[in-house]
Amino acid sequence: MRALCVLLAPPNAGTELLARAAAALERRGMELFAERVLDGATQTHFAPQGTKVLICFDPLIGAEDPLGEQFDHASIDSAAYYLGATLGAATRGMTIANSVRQAVNIANTVLNPQEYNQLRDRISLRRSQMETVEPVLAVLSRHRHRAKVELVDWQGDKVVKKTFRATAGRAMANEIAFHDDIAPLSPVPARILHRTGNALYFEYIAPRHTKSILPHVPLPRLLEMKCLAELADFVHLVTARGWDPLDLTPRDNVLVDAKSGALRCIDFEFSRRVSKLGKPENAAFMSGIRDDDNAAEFFDAGMRQDPYPGKWRPFTGLDRNSFLYDSPAVQKMKRACLHPFWLTLRALSSPNRRRAHIRHRTAVLRALAPEDQMP
Repeated sequence: MRALCVLLAPPNAGTELLARAAAALERRGMELFAERVLDGATQTHFAPQGTKVLICFDPLIGAEDPLGEQFDHASIDSAAYYLGATLGAATRGMTIANSVRQAVNIANTVLNPQEYNQLRDRISLRRSQMETVEPVLAVLSRHRHRAKVELVDWQGDKVVKKTFRATAGRAMANEIAFHDDIAPLSPVPARILHRTGNALYFEYIAPRHTKSILPHVPLPRLLEMKCLAELADFVHLVTARGWDPLDLTPRDNVLVDAKSGALRCIDFEFSRRVSKLGKPENAAFMSGIRDDDNAAEFFDAGMRQDPYPGKWRPFTGLDRNSFLYDSPAVQKMKRACLHPFWLTLRALSSPNRRRAHIRHRTAVLRALAPEDQMP
């Protein structure tokens, strides 16, 4: 039962807070099975009477997967960090079982035998729903929070199969809606070749590495001018159509086709329609999610920060305004004269940013890890 993720919340945790916690865990692949309260009949020495319990699971956690940093699996580490980073101080007093033994003991305490069997059956069902019947050529998933992504042999061709979790119906719908609106107007989005109830089959785009600024130096690679123009045109197109693809960045999901050299983009599951988007630079995928945005609650602080300095500029070599509006001649001059100095300064500060992130992540995980006395 490594798939279990069990959250304990203090007795004063309200319904709204528990719903927010469950939503945060779901965004990291944890499906809620049941919510319970420790009463006089079920109270044990590991938690006081009235403790709220969320029984969740991740069907993609395997028995042979390696341990996480603080918890029994890296996926639970990820869910715990996202929970703490999203809800902040509201998680004070919450803990997550950090071993299979703890999780199973708690689940057996708050669930009757019939419910526990239903939990096992639910996990088995979700695993079977996400099974891949095609020959898998490569695993492309990095996190699997909403879907698993694989390179498969489908009808004799290499295609990318994206199988969505049962809790990720909205992400799949977003991907389809964006594709169906934008693909007829632009060659940039990866094409959907086939659809099932929980999976999309995309054309496979073999990526080509873009040109490096300094040979043999591990620095972010600048997009070629042709691809830079294609990306800017794509940004103008999607925002003019009212789309805000929240996690579109050159760092994460912009490719250069190895065959054609054309710019291609993938992964639009966070795309959303915005009625009054305004200029492209005002979109959240270009400037960050505002705190007063209705969607802000569902993203950690990192998504509310300006993504351009870290996820765009190292690959465009330009500030936001120049990328969107300058002529190619001006862009070439700025990339040649200004970008090396900007990149050097950013590289010098990178270790400090990394250390700060590690400190924050470790503190969040430790705060949510239970004390050793939990059985």
